[in-house]
Amino acid sequence: MNKLLHIFTFSPVQGFISSSRRLSDLYHSSLLLSTITEKIIENLIKDSEVEVIYPILVEGGEGLANYPNRVVFLAKDCVCKEVVDKFHQVWKEVHQKVLREVLDRSDIEKDVIEQQAKLHLETYFRAYCECSTAEETKRWKEKLKQNLWQDFDNYAVAYDWTGRKLGTKKSQKPYEPLIDHYTYNGGKYPDGCTLCGERAHLAVDWEKFRKSLRKDIRHYLKEGEKLCGVCLVKRFAFFYLGRRTFPSVHDIANAEFKEKLKKFEQEHKEVAEELRSLLEQYVGVEESRRHLWDYNAELFEIKELERIKKEDKDLELLIDDLVGKLRWIYSHQLLSPPSKNYYAIILSDGDSIGEWLGLKSRKRQEPLTEKFHREFSERLSEYAKKIISLEKKDKFGLRIVYAGGDDVLAMADLKEFLDFAEKLNPLFKQSVRENASVSAGIVIGHQKDELSYLLREVRKAEKRAKSIKEKSAFCITVIPRGGAPVSFCAKWEFLNLLKDTISYFEEDIIGDRTAYDLRHIVSKFEDKSENVQVILALLKGMLKKRVNKSKLKGENEQAFIENYLERLRSFLEASDFDIKNFANLFYVARFVAKERREKSYEVVGANT
Repeated sequence: MNKLLHIFTFSPVQGFISSSRRLSDLYHSSLLLSTITEKIIENLIKDSEVEVIYPILVEGGEGLANYPNRVVFLAKDCVCKEVVDKFHQVWKEVHQKVLREVLDRSDIEKDVIEQQAKLHLETYFRAYCECSTAEETKRWKEKLKQNLWQDFDNYAVAYDWTGRKLGTKKSQKPYEPLIDHYTYNGGKYPDGCTLCGERAHLAVDWEKFRKSLRKDIRHYLKEGEKLCGVCLVKRFAFFYLGRRTFPSVHDIANAEFKEKLKKFEQEHKEVAEELRSLLEQYVGVEESRRHLWDYNAELFEIKELERIKKEDKDLELLIDDLVGKLRWIYSHQLLSPPSKNYYAIILSDGDSIGEWLGLKSRKRQEPLTEKFHREFSERLSEYAKKIISLEKKDKFGLRIVYAGGDDVLAMADLKEFLDFAEKLNPLFKQSVRENASVSAGIVIGHQKDELSYLLREVRKAEKRAKSIKEKSAFCITVIPRGGAPVSFCAKWEFLNLLKDTISYFEEDIIGDRTAYDLRHIVSKFEDKSENVQVILALLKGMLKKRVNKSKLKGENEQAFIENYLERLRSFLEASDFDIKNFANLFYVARFVAKERREKSYEVVGANT
């Protein structure tokens, strides 16, 4: 190997992404980090002597967060300093452009904001790069040969040694205090940023600042929000990335309502145009959209509009007209209002990726070479493309936040989320290798729950899935409003069992009380194999009383119960007789089924 192997990375990443209040924050922060990585790669390949091993640069990937925060490449000489300098240059270009665009749209004093924001931004990211010289690689190869009695490929030795050096550098975290002495309103010190809570918010009267912003961007700041320099750049990152819309959690939860808007617009063109005109007046001409489904689903909720009217008296007459039109539409049953509150977050990650690229690997079953690493990178890139292709822009039930390498983060409504999750593992095997797998965490949360809280919970769910023996599993956590989280975890082969159980509840084949009664029964037993027969016998008795024969569509009731119990028995045996997890299967299934059902709506004071 004539060239030096380099590994570059930067941090923090999870903290930057996770401290998001809106889905647009989450999407733009993910896309921003991906774009920075892309800029680093583009700069590297300008040099004909540089060969990027990972990740693969994707053509036509604009608008997709598909690059991780790690680059592996070969270069003739050590270029670590140049790469780190380039990273800081790109990040400086990002935050300077965003701040300039925001502050140019405000008539508030800019100097203090710029100075304090600069303090937050310039010290936020740390970039790391390590390369291994030929002499270092040679010494490490000899050491490995002595200890492991194996002569490894030079590329594998260089990759292992460089990774160790990088890990050592990243573990050294010198303390650099951030001395933020800025004040506002006659010496008042700012509180913590309302988004991340890690830094003080910018020393400015935020209500005045929000009102001073031009109307086309004012709505990006909610009343009461006070942001630090980093979070301000995240919120307005579209000034660097280009304006790209990403649906709200309310839009994701109410994907079915958005589909119905299409039909409503086709069948009732005049009424639909009148409604669209009122919505256009409400949001402003700058935000004009061609179709009703381009507007946030919250704007079709009468309760939400009434709440806004109380806060903004200037819009009172316009909101009254909009509410009157919606009441007329709903009372004449031309359209049902949005009624869904829950949505799903899906987070998946390749299993044992470190082992695939380790010196000795049972999974790889061949030496780690430059050729293998290139091919592996290409396969991961192919997987990300396949995942992104699952999102249909003319549908509303699934949106990919990022798909980079083996990592995927997506949002879906409760109709789509399991169909999407079901495709993750087969696509990964198809793209990488048959013995490769992914595990996924899924959280079902309420639209009013803090997004950062749900993101923490989905990472916990993913961790539980990966704790299952041999991985290749999923874990779903349901977080009912005002209740404690409930998790169900299983290997991928039991996902159909969950899907079918949801269908049984949704189609009223099994009564809702079954889920609660089973949890009560299970609470009396320990996780022992001898208890399984007793629990299944009790469940069988319940099913005989509660299975709705009229909903079985001609299937024999006894055959249905016996077949279902056999599937449940197989699951219990495969999950080491974890009876609490078994009971949670029914709780999660019933919860999803309940939230999928149509909810009745009564219009009060309809203007007829």
